[in-house]
Amino acid sequence: MAKKEKQNEKGIPYGARQKMPLWYGMAWSTRGISAAINVVLSMNIAFYCTDIVGLNATVVGTLFLVSKIIDAFTDLGFGFLLDKTHTRWGKARPYEVFIIFEWIFTVLMFNIPKAGAAVQYIWLFIMYTMVNAVCATALGGIDSVYMARAFTTEGNRIKAMSINGFIVMFCSIVFNIVFPKFLAGKGTTQLGWTELVITLAIVMSIIGILRFVFCKEIVEDDAETEGKKGSNELTFKESLVHIGKNKYLFIVVGLMLLTFVVNNMQTATTYYFKYIYGDLSAQGTAAITTMVVVPALIFFPMLSKKFGTTRLLQACCLIGIIGIVIRTVGGPFMPTIIIGGLLFGIGTMPISMMINTYLIDCMDYGEWKTGVRIEGLVASIANFASKVGNGIAVGLVGLVMGLAGYDGLAAVQTQTANNAIVFLYNILPIVLFVLMFILSLLYKVDSFRDQMNADLEKMHKDHAE
Repeated sequence: MAKKEKQNEKGIPYGARQKMPLWYGMAWSTRGISAAINVVLSMNIAFYCTDIVGLNATVVGTLFLVSKIIDAFTDLGFGFLLDKTHTRWGKARPYEVFIIFEWIFTVLMFNIPKAGAAVQYIWLFIMYTMVNAVCATALGGIDSVYMARAFTTEGNRIKAMSINGFIVMFCSIVFNIVFPKFLAGKGTTQLGWTELVITLAIVMSIIGILRFVFCKEIVEDDAETEGKKGSNELTFKESLVHIGKNKYLFIVVGLMLLTFVVNNMQTATTYYFKYIYGDLSAQGTAAITTMVVVPALIFFPMLSKKFGTTRLLQACCLIGIIGIVIRTVGGPFMPTIIIGGLLFGIGTMPISMMINTYLIDCMDYGEWKTGVRIEGLVASIANFASKVGNGIAVGLVGLVMGLAGYDGLAAVQTQTANNAIVFLYNILPIVLFVLMFILSLLYKVDSFRDQMNADLEKMHKDHAE
């Protein structure tokens, strides 16, 4: 769809300038920081339910998986709603307010009432669903759309994503370093969890809303498009037909699904350090070394420009496979855990930290092939994949460990339960990384990117005249 830039009374907007100021990229990262801390915290909800509240691991895992069925409808519905949204604040920006609601429901999720088991399971299901199927749906669904409209040049987008990735990963790692100390101390009681989550909710809600305050949308759709329907005029069925022609979207969705399963399979990390390594606080020591991964983000824009997004994706998948193999062979040995963790982190970086690059590629490809640019539904389908990945990971941990006879209130686990923990921590991630590499071989946008961009530029120019 043809686009035009809005100009304000101060001249050229920050996202359109050739030299975008560093502070603007940092402002863009604020909501990412808040959402990332929420994700890391939520990855421990299974541990909280089994080891703190004493709920059954199998039932908890099943509830998380069922919740993702609801996600299927909310994501697609929100994507369609986003394509219809037009407000004075823009298309995607207004939905940033959901970061506050996400933290409110997270507080409630980690405060399961002391009542009968049925009440506790119902409470958990409702709050988990509100966090993921409602709030995370809105926040994840707008991210790439917001970026495409807040930054008008490819250079600024890559710069913003690099800054965002650097800061978000740094903050996530710091939290991962500090959090195990909490688990080994106040994290043994429900009161301790309540105090932590409420404190985080207040601080992260304030930080998370800053992107809405500072980063404005500067690109809007033209009202008409040379006799063709715009995305805001398509029916839901017509939108799905156009989406169905976008083969690269399905590849990216598959990569996102696998990446988020791998990342959130780290839910098993807490169990691994508690029962296999034998020292829960050592999890923080292992997390400190992942700080080395953060500087790698500085080189991602340069590497992407030199080798292309496809080769970068493939190379990182291979590095991830090598990392997990090293960690598996080494077992509960800190040096191999550290080395394997470093390579593991690099392996997931393209999709975890630079996903908007791939999603904007999919939006461009869809417009190039069909003449209609669909943004909201593309972003929401991809967001659905990330949350399904999260749900599958958390659900699998609960189901596998429940079937293996895991008892969260027992001081020592059976050998079968310990084997299940090792399987979830090491063996399954290797399989997932291999599948990611296979999908990366099918992603070939780099081979026709120049022609696609030239054709789209001509199309936009023709529509503007």
